[in-house]
Amino acid sequence: MATAPFNHGTRIIDAGNEPRPLDVADGSVIGAVVHAPDADFAPDEPFAFYTHQTEAISKLGSSGNALDIINAIKAQGIEAPCVFVRPDTTATSTTEEIRNKMIGSAASMSGVHALSFALGHTGVEPTVLIAPSYSAGQVDDAKNPLADAVEQVGTKLRAISVFDTGGNDAASSLRIRADFSSRYTYLIDPFVRVASATEVALKPASIYAAALILKRDKQKGGVYWSPSNQETLGILGTARPISYFDGEIDHEANQLNEAGIATFIPSRLVQGAGGQFAPNGRTLWGNRTTSEDPLWQFINVVRTRAALEKTIMRGFRWANDDNLSDAHVMAVMRSGQALLDEMTAIGAILGGRMWWERDLNSNASMRSGKIRIEFDAEEAPPLEDLIFGSRRNEAYFDSLAENIQRRMNVSFSTSIGDMMAG
Repeated sequence: MATAPFNHGTRIIDAGNEPRPLDVADGSVIGAVVHAPDADFAPDEPFAFYTHQTEAISKLGSSGNALDIINAIKAQGIEAPCVFVRPDTTATSTTEEIRNKMIGSAASMSGVHALSFALGHTGVEPTVLIAPSYSAGQVDDAKNPLADAVEQVGTKLRAISVFDTGGNDAASSLRIRADFSSRYTYLIDPFVRVASATEVALKPASIYAAALILKRDKQKGGVYWSPSNQETLGILGTARPISYFDGEIDHEANQLNEAGIATFIPSRLVQGAGGQFAPNGRTLWGNRTTSEDPLWQFINVVRTRAALEKTIMRGFRWANDDNLSDAHVMAVMRSGQALLDEMTAIGAILGGRMWWERDLNSNASMRSGKIRIEFDAEEAPPLEDLIFGSRRNEAYFDSLAENIQRRMNVSFSTSIGDMMAG
């Protein structure tokens, strides 16, 4: 073998170009920017933990809103990984001061922007982002600046940001809805009622929606399904009644959903005196993101594509810097196709394929060490609108008549026709 150095004996060289399995990263991690003035972890630094780690939970402190998130997650009957960031605030900081420090700076990676480097800092990357209370509503009749900052991080990480609209009624919520257009944003309205010590308190619904997203992921085995139409534990009802009727389109729940705002509906209709709706909604209801592009209107479609793209971006490092050859390219393509086939088998996508196009790979490009491989995939949308067409069919009377005639022939020794002839 003239191309190899001299050897007198036997040796083994790595001569394979085999496909590799691709591992889909965990897409069920809550990232939150919280107000925790007495917390025992560094401000503006990602703090990763599991909700069952009591020592880590104790570092969150007892004041602020960090424990509300833990309670919402545990209320769903699950444990989950979390990454929290807190600004350097005190118990006497004003709402404006807290919000401004939560916003932080992209340049200095402070505030919510610290979540951007959570993967490199803690080994855990958040995929569902929240900033409860302080991201709700508008500020000075404009888009909430904290919500805008969270969206920036969510877009960078391909993570879903869950926000409360903060509106007092449907009209104000719809006005706030106009501030959002990202495929990575999921809005919810209204706030929810929660048992707190000896009273019932209003809490942001976003923390319960985020917790339910994680619960659904665990139940189904991935990020590929919508959290809608699932009972939300830990809440007693909504801050205001939300009307909903099966089979109707003219009610507030449908109005909010059509606009891209999720809400809560009751498991059964309850109306009081004068037809007043009871504020007892506990079933999360809504599949849609705030995207203006109809291709990315469903939350599970967005999360599925994000998981697919992240897996491909991070799963092929093994292929870099090996010599370019047809066998090597085929190993890459077989690895990608195996991922698409597996996602099809579990129902995450309807189908997908990976291929190579000669026209997109010029000799000059390949000489420069570049290769381009194409793939497509079609995510499975949720069944949002189930329609039954109702009809009548007179022909079924023919079946009735035949059955009557057959039974009479069995019941009587002679047919009616023979009796009449006799």
